[in-house]
Amino acid sequence: MTLATRMGIVGRHLARSRTHLAFAAVGLVVGSASLVFFLALTGGIRERVLNRLYPVNQVELQREMVRVFGLGLEVPSRLDEAVLSALRGLPGVQGVWPKQKSRFQAILWGGREVFGRDFRVESFFDGIDPVLVRDEIRHAEQEAYGPEVLSGRCETDQDCGLGAACRAGTCGRRTFWDRFRDPGGDLLCRDDGGCPPGEACIDGRCGIPCGDQGCGEGGVCDRGRCRKACGSDEDCLPGETCSSGAGGRACRRLECRLENVQQVFSSDPEVIRGWVVSSNPSAGESPRRCPLGTWCATGSVRSVEGTCEAPIPVILSPSLLEIYNRVVASAMGMQPVSGLEILLGVPFSMVFGESFFIEDAPVDRRVLRRCVVVGFSNKALDFGFTVPLGVVVRANAMMRGREGAAEATSVILETARNEDLAAAVEDAKVLGLVPAPRSEEARKASQVLRILSWVFGLVSGVMLVISSIHITHTFLMLLTERRLEIAVYRAVGARLSDIRAMVFLEAGLLGVFGGGAGTGLAWLLAQGVNRLPGMGGLPGLAGVSRLFDFSPGVLLAGVACAEVFALVGAWLPAARAARMDPAAVLS
Repeated sequence: MTLATRMGIVGRHLARSRTHLAFAAVGLVVGSASLVFFLALTGGIRERVLNRLYPVNQVELQREMVRVFGLGLEVPSRLDEAVLSALRGLPGVQGVWPKQKSRFQAILWGGREVFGRDFRVESFFDGIDPVLVRDEIRHAEQEAYGPEVLSGRCETDQDCGLGAACRAGTCGRRTFWDRFRDPGGDLLCRDDGGCPPGEACIDGRCGIPCGDQGCGEGGVCDRGRCRKACGSDEDCLPGETCSSGAGGRACRRLECRLENVQQVFSSDPEVIRGWVVSSNPSAGESPRRCPLGTWCATGSVRSVEGTCEAPIPVILSPSLLEIYNRVVASAMGMQPVSGLEILLGVPFSMVFGESFFIEDAPVDRRVLRRCVVVGFSNKALDFGFTVPLGVVVRANAMMRGREGAAEATSVILETARNEDLAAAVEDAKVLGLVPAPRSEEARKASQVLRILSWVFGLVSGVMLVISSIHITHTFLMLLTERRLEIAVYRAVGARLSDIRAMVFLEAGLLGVFGGGAGTGLAWLLAQGVNRLPGMGGLPGLAGVSRLFDFSPGVLLAGVACAEVFALVGAWLPAARAARMDPAAVLS
């Protein structure tokens, strides 16, 4: 019997018994729909929520804590460069990223552009290597605003219109994520103890001494300190200029001054730019302000002299928006914020040395710094904000001396493979480091998700088993009705394999139909869930709008499982049909 003949017979059987087969397929539809729905749900939670909150190959480690009278006290140890070097040498570790918290009092104010009035709150912040979060904040910004590249050729920013910039002759959207980098800045000092580790006090400012080996590739020794070599101002950080010296052309920070101390606290962008102190007053240079995008950062709130610096780039935790909308906005009668992207580019100010809770530092030691929000990351401080690591190190050295900036608060350890993470965590315990609370939450969340996956899979499997039993019953009933027809096929030369093949082919088509319909039903249900109130975005994650992950593997699993259980259900009827004696039936 040819395949075409079998298909023709199966087609007539399906048309004649469509009602019975439709009821038999209901179990396959429901079982495969539940399986696909739960697989897509758990996969979406794992990939789009859990792995973004807690990447599976990363863990944050901190010094071990002991409980004394219910209080968590750190075991005496240092998370210094020696410990970081030991972590880098662990098997499977490909990255070690230290984090450091601010160790002094500070307050911040700002937000009038969004909230209608300035907030004044205690400031808590930490620092992290920008490389670790750059891809995350870029991805979140692109999901909120769309592609960075726009259409149109250009020569200047004015050719691109509002909100766009000219990049290499092409208009592009102004971005914020690429501003999350250490803006640099000179740190005033009296001795080496007021400088960060590895730096020395040279001519009243902290810097890296040249040393016997010079400054290495890309560096220039200038008056005993290493500076970045440059060819033009574009090679330097904002607020620096490329100028010639004894060692060659190097980036030097522009010195500036304000007209009076009242301008230190001004909110006028033009006023706080101050005036650049001419390097050669006798040459009659015309007065100029700090470059656009920078401001005159003075040595203290009582000083009018400082250097041109870019605002400190800040990233926030997405959970802060929830806290504001649910607690602050309702308690203070303020307008809730619809989305995180509205906060990008919002400036605020911060004063080091002031506090609402403890005694302020002497006035001549208080320092004002300007900041700007440039992105959102789940690695940012939950109740505060996060800045580039170099900013915190310099700030701690400024307010607490070298010892205050000598060691990290915690460290993010990254492994090359997910399987290496558990062993690396065990090895880190020898150094007195244990997973931070956030990483412990990730481990517990992963265990809960794994258990739920097994439970959902078991429920779906039970449904498919029941549908398989129902298919067996239906086909046995249909074969009883078709026994004369099968006997005729056998009498005219049909082989046993032909009879079995027709039954399996009919069950296989039923499985494909049931699996496909179930997969489609699961997709429709998921779309309905995504459109429920409150599901337009996931709490705590910028840019995440789809809770389900309908990957090709999930879709294939839904159809394949329905197909397998349909064929299993047809095995007994196929065997009975093949054993049928045509002579006995026809007589």
